[in-house]
Amino acid sequence: MLTLATKFLPERPAFEIASRSGFRAAEFWLDGRLLLQSDLIASIAKEYPFRYAVHFPNQGPLSQEALSGAVNLYDRLDCTAMIIHQPMFDEYGAFLRQMRPGIDLAIENHLLDLPGIERWAEESPGLTLDVEHLWLYTLQDAPLATLLKHVDRLLARHAAKVHHVHLPGYTPGSDEHHPIHHSPVMAKEVLTLLHQYGFGKLVVSEANELFQSDEYLKKDVAFFEDWTSSLAAHP
Repeated sequence: MLTLATKFLPERPAFEIASRSGFRAAEFWLDGRLLLQSDLIASIAKEYPFRYAVHFPNQGPLSQEALSGAVNLYDRLDCTAMIIHQPMFDEYGAFLRQMRPGIDLAIENHLLDLPGIERWAEESPGLTLDVEHLWLYTLQDAPLATLLKHVDRLLARHAAKVHHVHLPGYTPGSDEHHPIHHSPVMAKEVLTLLHQYGFGKLVVSEANELFQSDEYLKKDVAFFEDWTSSLAAHP
């Protein structure tokens, strides 16, 4: 069964907010400085009953010590995936796989047109499906039905390669990175598609720091619990 996750800087206050709000999974935002603290971050993270994924830094250069820290976090927390952007995969992917054979590098879609999405899905070793990026950048705020058609088509062909999902609460014309409950109709439809295709890893309400509060996180958890209840009522 898929798990709803939040995303935050791996600092103790963020763990506390997520935990008391009812989350049981998290994706870490990381940079080179934080990767040098991987042992400390892992020790704090192990105090919480969470599933984890790590987001590889979006910018370099990164030292070998920082790269080792990324692999250390991935291993110590038994992460479901390491999310990585294409330019960083191109630069560091081979080295990461040499350090940790079998590491699950899930490349995120970003500024891609439709042919680019096809190449990304075909050529990447693993996928982070960012639904907001697909809707905003690739489909350019097309109707919801068009978004769902493309998500369905992608999962029908590549579900086994989708190892992580970003699902902010996006609506056409809005700002990026709202909490998932801000777009309930879209989010429930995408969650249901993921469930139907057997996705069992993390779906992340990738929200800006502005929304990393008890109020918004509790609403995300309540939204997700309502969706899971609807599954039980209509199996």
